[in-house]
Amino acid sequence: MPLTPFDYFKKKLNFRLVNLQGTVERVLNILALLLALAALAGILYEHGCYLTPQQETLVTVIVTIAFIFYVLRFIVSAIFSSNIKQYFKDERLNFILILCTLGLFAFFAIYEHTANIRNTVQFYHQRIIVFHLLYFVIFFIEVVKAMAFVKKIQLSPPALMMLSFFVLISIGTGLLLMPKMTTHGISFIDALFTATSASCVTGLTVLNTANDFTTSGQIVLMVLMQLGGMSILSFATFFISFLSHSVTGLRYQYMVKDMLSTDKLSDSFSFLREIVMTIFIVEGIGVVMLYMYWETTGLFASDGETFYFALFHAVSAFNNAGFSLWTDGLMDTAVVNSHFPQVIIMLLVFVGSIGFVVLRDFFAPAVIRERKRKRWKSLAIGTQIALITSFVIIAVGTVLFFFMEYDNTLANRSSLFDKLFTAFFQVTAGRTAGFNIVDVNAISVPMLMVVTLIIFIGASPGSTGGGIKTTTAFVIIKSLFATIKGKNKIEFNKKTIPFSLVDKSYSIVVMSLVFIFITVVTLGLLEPLVPLKNIIFESTSAFTTCGLSTGCIGDFSVAGKAVLTFNMYLGRIGTLTFAYALSKRTKESRHEYPETYFMVG
Repeated sequence: MPLTPFDYFKKKLNFRLVNLQGTVERVLNILALLLALAALAGILYEHGCYLTPQQETLVTVIVTIAFIFYVLRFIVSAIFSSNIKQYFKDERLNFILILCTLGLFAFFAIYEHTANIRNTVQFYHQRIIVFHLLYFVIFFIEVVKAMAFVKKIQLSPPALMMLSFFVLISIGTGLLLMPKMTTHGISFIDALFTATSASCVTGLTVLNTANDFTTSGQIVLMVLMQLGGMSILSFATFFISFLSHSVTGLRYQYMVKDMLSTDKLSDSFSFLREIVMTIFIVEGIGVVMLYMYWETTGLFASDGETFYFALFHAVSAFNNAGFSLWTDGLMDTAVVNSHFPQVIIMLLVFVGSIGFVVLRDFFAPAVIRERKRKRWKSLAIGTQIALITSFVIIAVGTVLFFFMEYDNTLANRSSLFDKLFTAFFQVTAGRTAGFNIVDVNAISVPMLMVVTLIIFIGASPGSTGGGIKTTTAFVIIKSLFATIKGKNKIEFNKKTIPFSLVDKSYSIVVMSLVFIFITVVTLGLLEPLVPLKNIIFESTSAFTTCGLSTGCIGDFSVAGKAVLTFNMYLGRIGTLTFAYALSKRTKESRHEYPETYFMVG
């Protein structure tokens, strides 16, 4: 059957489109990335600097052009697609974002007309903020699409982890240096220190978060805390999921499988989705609970301010960051005697510090169903160890704090319950997050050394907290008792702990102590007027990303702040990760030398 002129034209057009598809897509992707970068720079410039009306108009034009191009590229790509249904399925997120943005345009136009609030400054700025937030999401997608070059970078997972934190801290430092982020300006070292403290979820501060940072600066800190707290799993796994279809990606997938202790590669990525859902659910519950309580107290001038405080403190608590929007932190008179918000913050800190693997073992529906089917199946060994060690540390620490500080920092508490609650809160929320409702500098030296040990151990693996981790401390203690008893094997719950874990645990502890010792010696030389007990405590708190402070850091020199900045960075990525990133791994030889024995101890 001969082709009609229309069929011939259609066939020829399809052939041309197929030939042009690759070239058109490359050009569109490059232009989209350039416009996205320009628009993001404009948005950051507008929110971080004081602009003239002409400059604000220019930023609006750039962002509008970038969004129009984003929509046009979506339409052109759909036309060039061989299967439009599949294209819309693959690009459904972009399609939803476009619909949301256009829908918001229509909503604001109708609302502005019906409410008769034309050209009001407040409405204009609220509208701009909403659209800028949407564009940030669009920009993130564009960056992900443009990062095909990552496949060619032959970085080890530890080096990739170090690089991701370095990039996050650098971006945070640049943002905090912008004029609109602080009330009276900020020096480079203070911006770097604060950005590192937020990104590494430490909570140590050289400036007052409530007074020295504007709302924009506080929002930057909150975003850094959120990204930094998720980074143990999410920073590396973002690249892994992006590279999942490449040979290099397969290597990273196996890293995630080992890191998350899952049985299959597919389990690793389903676990990542569970982690993201867990973060939003737990933080969401925390925000609701804090908002509902503070709404009844009359502490804040508006519902928006109440929500903002609830959101900030929920993010800070779950990520074990320790930042607060009150001038005196949780010691502020507005909250220091309010038990309910302290309980919520304490629970958020504990859930964030216990680890996502433990949370999954407890609450994942698939795990619960399997445990119901197999009655003999119990909690994973790692979960049991993390819970036991955490509860023992909290219980022993609370008892010691109660008795040792009864007539000291707890003396002003009116009742026995208040004293006990304060001790419990200080150990639970202070050991990993750095929240305090007593004056840390007033704690007696013996108790301060106990607190130093508690924060040195820190949180559980795979959590938002730092320290050598509870499981590491457990293995060290079990190994110590096994050595005393003359046992060659370390056992727990009818399981043998392999020597590789024991060796790794000792390596973590020794390397951590070495780095802390170097920091203490260096700070002792740089800050001769600061008492040694304060230097030891601040060094340990920075390295373990705890954030408790005796209040002396604000008076440190530039060099002293730089030392603690590196200490926070190193403590967050981990000593072994740092060592692996800087060293070349060698293959172990098959041959073995004869064993030798000599006197030790």
